Amino acid sequence: MSEFRKVITKPGEVIDFETVYEENPYIRTGVPSKPGKCERLEYTTSVYEDGKTYHKYCYVYLPYGYDPEDKSKKYNVLYFQHGNTCDPQMFSVGGNKPMIDMLFESGEIEPCIIAFITYYMDPEGDYKERVISGMVPAGDGYWADIKGNYYNEIVEDIIPLVEMKYNTYLEDPSREGIKATRDHRAFSGYSRGGVCTWNIFHHNFEYFRWYAPMSGHCRAGKPRTQPVSQEEATAFLTTPLKANPDLPFFIFASCGNPDAEEMKIQMKYITKIDGFSYGKDTTKNNIYFALSDYYHTDFLVPYYYWNSLKVLFKGV
Repeated sequence: MSEFRKVITKPGEVIDFETVYEENPYIRTGVPSKPGKCERLEYTTSVYEDGKTYHKYCYVYLPYGYDPEDKSKKYNVLYFQHGNTCDPQMFSVGGNKPMIDMLFESGEIEPCIIAFITYYMDPEGDYKERVISGMVPAGDGYWADIKGNYYNEIVEDIIPLVEMKYNTYLEDPSREGIKATRDHRAFSGYSRGGVCTWNIFHHNFEYFRWYAPMSGHCRAGKPRTQPVSQEEATAFLTTPLKANPDLPFFIFASCGNPDAEEMKIQMKYITKIDGFSYGKDTTKNNIYFALSDYYHTDFLVPYYYWNSLKVLFKGV
């Protein structure tokens, strides 16, 4: 398992800085010899200021070798937000789970816990319409009748649920306790989930050190129907940096062609802003961009993780 294809975009060819994307074909074709397991967790949330309590769920991937009795072994936690029309089951139940197992098979990536979460309020009950349009009640700001408080659900409900149950670095589920363990927590998302990742960077910067937005550019918290200027995106992304100048972070962004134009333009702009340093060295840099030639689908997420998880969580 040592032959991987590297896609190198030379300076000036597509964007004006180098980006390297490494493809691992074994993610789809390999058979994991050390499979992890997934568990479903149920919870309720009432953060949406509408007087309602929503019953929701997430799936948690536990890597091979995870021992609930071994409290000395603690794991970093990666949160994955799916894209439009999808749900938390896509990599946790059924035939796609081996793709996650194969991420760790070669030993090149340190195993972590992965929580598959959702902004949809009832992904099972809304299945028929969700898989067609994705336009069903959701908390990420896409649904006019529900306030976009998903970022509060993540901190107040999801993180304590996941990290207090499993062997993680979190011991105190309060907001202060979550802030204290941000070094061991990453947020990622694909497409609409990628847009959500930029929103989490803005709202929850104190709680996450690592970010991996995939095939979704920063919309500065605006609805998808409204244009976003580079100046608006800049203000949106630099706000948490100005408020927390001493907190380190790293963004590993990635995208595929031919749907990458907006993200490429934005990445060229963002990487020149004061406060950002381009490169993969987490001790010196804080943003990187991997550009593939893949089409647009959430099912390619494990291939992007093959690149980003070699960088995320490093140096802590």
